[in-house]
Amino acid sequence: MVSLHRGYYCRWMALILLGILLLSACTTKTNPTGNNWSDVRPISFRDSTSFVAGYSYPAVVSVKGNESNLLCGNWNGVEAVALMRFTGLPTEFSIPAGYQDSTYLELTLVKRSPLIRYPVNLSVYKLDQSWAADSTSLVQDAAMRLITLQEFTIPDTISSSGTEINIPIPTNEIEDWRSEADTLGLSLVVKTGAASYVEIRAAETGRGPQLRFKYRLDSDTAETEDREFKSRATRDSYRLDADLAPLLPDRWVISNFQPSRIYVNFALDSTLFQDNQGNQLDPQQYRRATINHAELVLFVKENPYYGSSLQYSLRGDRMNDSLDIANLVEITDAQTSTGLITQSFIRGDSLVVNITPIVQAWTSGDRQNFGVVIRSLHELLNFGELELWHFSDAPAGRKPKLRVTYTPPYL
Repeated sequence: MVSLHRGYYCRWMALILLGILLLSACTTKTNPTGNNWSDVRPISFRDSTSFVAGYSYPAVVSVKGNESNLLCGNWNGVEAVALMRFTGLPTEFSIPAGYQDSTYLELTLVKRSPLIRYPVNLSVYKLDQSWAADSTSLVQDAAMRLITLQEFTIPDTISSSGTEINIPIPTNEIEDWRSEADTLGLSLVVKTGAASYVEIRAAETGRGPQLRFKYRLDSDTAETEDREFKSRATRDSYRLDADLAPLLPDRWVISNFQPSRIYVNFALDSTLFQDNQGNQLDPQQYRRATINHAELVLFVKENPYYGSSLQYSLRGDRMNDSLDIANLVEITDAQTSTGLITQSFIRGDSLVVNITPIVQAWTSGDRQNFGVVIRSLHELLNFGELELWHFSDAPAGRKPKLRVTYTPPYL
């Protein structure tokens, strides 16, 4: 009987303890501290007055040959030509007369230059030179020979999911595809006309350039059906000819095709951190505050690329070294620590960059505030470019802001 009472007692005590734990672990959006006795709530503030320095600087980036897009264009002083190699072509063959319509280069386009009143014309060249996808700067113009009979004009509208085009290739150029300079296959180059660009899906996407033609082997008889060559490029890349982006004082320009990044320096005003009664946090409380979310709100000055269906991808990196802001310098990756990626659409006239862990490191005292570097993760992947309003000349309502949500310490 004593043992039975002890069993009931233990079960009741376990239930009571469980109830206490559940109640003490109860949290709500207005009570993030995890107990029912605290009235500590998250607090938010915005600050647009603490920005002290900022400029644009060039990033040294090179084409690796594994990009998802092939860039092709003549745009704002930058020239890009797309390169592709096809292998496995037949050797002893001919293309029957009248088969020109089935002899073409198929490309999947994902974006074109925005000036619709100016057509985008493409031309195809044969490249008589060996090349590697990660060293296209060695490709020489003298090794390119124009093979298309006329320029190919692409459609005015390109689908965001991709628009396929077929550029006719002269049959004799396919029949004579061999090159002593490049024995690995047939290499083609695609160029655009002036003041235009196009972005082409690369082989890495599975929708890269494709060469198609019907042919007959020299050994085929009259009864043999026509054969078809249909193969995507085994290697593709592009050559980019551009000067480094300039150092621009008092301007914030982010560019992908001529890589440019921005440096932002602002003071973190500790007087803005208060408790729920409006009292400024003391130094110890300030260090123990939890940064729920922190972001830079930047206003768009020029946006010739990003539309309502195309996301930007930006990353805010923490600066680890102090800078002499009177002397503009290029910032290396070794001087920064990788931050969070913000991928979103430009809504209205502004965008945001998440810097939560950076602000948390500053308030906790783990790191000093040397500013933030903002870079695009689409460098050399497209013709994207943005200019953001700099704090020094931004009109009213367009000045950059720091927006912070934090929770003061409970104890």
